[in-house]
Amino acid sequence: MSSRAEFLQNKLDALLTIANHNEQKQTHFQEYELSLLNSSGLFELLSILLESHQVQFQLTEVALVLLDPEYEFQRLLDSYEIPNAWQNRLLFADSEQALHQDYKIPYRPRLSEYIPQQHQALFSNNNTLRSVAILPLIRQHKIIGSLNLGSRQVDRFQSGIGTQFLQHLTAVISACLENARLQESIKQLGLLDPLTAINNRRFFDQRVIEETSLAQRNNTPLSCLFIDLDHFKSINDQYGHQAGDNVLKQAAKIFTDIMRTSDILARYGGEEFVILLTNTPLQTAYDIAERIRKIIAAHDFKISSSQSLSITLSIGIAVLDESKRINTSQQLIKAADEAVYDAKLNGRNRVHHAI
Repeated sequence: MSSRAEFLQNKLDALLTIANHNEQKQTHFQEYELSLLNSSGLFELLSILLESHQVQFQLTEVALVLLDPEYEFQRLLDSYEIPNAWQNRLLFADSEQALHQDYKIPYRPRLSEYIPQQHQALFSNNNTLRSVAILPLIRQHKIIGSLNLGSRQVDRFQSGIGTQFLQHLTAVISACLENARLQESIKQLGLLDPLTAINNRRFFDQRVIEETSLAQRNNTPLSCLFIDLDHFKSINDQYGHQAGDNVLKQAAKIFTDIMRTSDILARYGGEEFVILLTNTPLQTAYDIAERIRKIIAAHDFKISSSQSLSITLSIGIAVLDESKRINTSQQLIKAADEAVYDAKLNGRNRVHHAI
């Protein structure tokens, strides 16, 4: 083979190697894009962005900032246990101004060296970065957040290199985030009571099974408070159903304010509410129930602009305990329901616990 032919053959081999490498990269990206599009919900999508993305693209750090002025994303995530690995990597901005001023998010993708004064707020978990890509997420011509990538390699992200690919990636991510937000909102609407805006019975029936299993696995106490507003029918009969609705909404607000972040509140039906107290023994549950009872009894419930009334409630308590008769979620609810019935038979405005 002549030197000219050998030169051309070597050049062709090099081009084929590059083409093969690019094809592999394209296939890899398409698989990643499909995982984004096929994610089952907001939590899985965030897991892909904050965990899988870092591994698949061999990045030192990944951070995500979401514009969340109405705390919608944060409320949607309340029902999930957020991994420790997401701490300081999943960030929320309460205004577009905060995106630009606090996190220094540009309107266009910016690939550059890592500059602590500009990028520290985004990558507070890591001080070894040398180059970064700050990628604004745009949906319907409005910024909704930013995906931020960091590398220890100084030449990993350079201005003007790979920008078109990254713009396509962020367009896909922006669409997926918006769809996940809408799907999660619709799903949660089906699990919320429309009157009081707290969880409904369907939600509670799902969670009580999960919490019962968790309590048994960890050998921790799980208490259930079954709450029934006393003489509620007479409120509807005497003042009308709108007055009754106002009472229910105010009662739900009081329960919500008293609850701990780990507790689970739901409207069970009509004037009945239920609260699951995780990792809570009987005496603590009783103290919480007594506090609820006293606050409700002392509260003036406004039923119109000029009229208010007082109400009381009865509470039944049951505690999951495998050594006794309560060792399933159904038995827990049944025992708490029977306990509140006993409280009513014994004069109302009191707390009873299942024996």
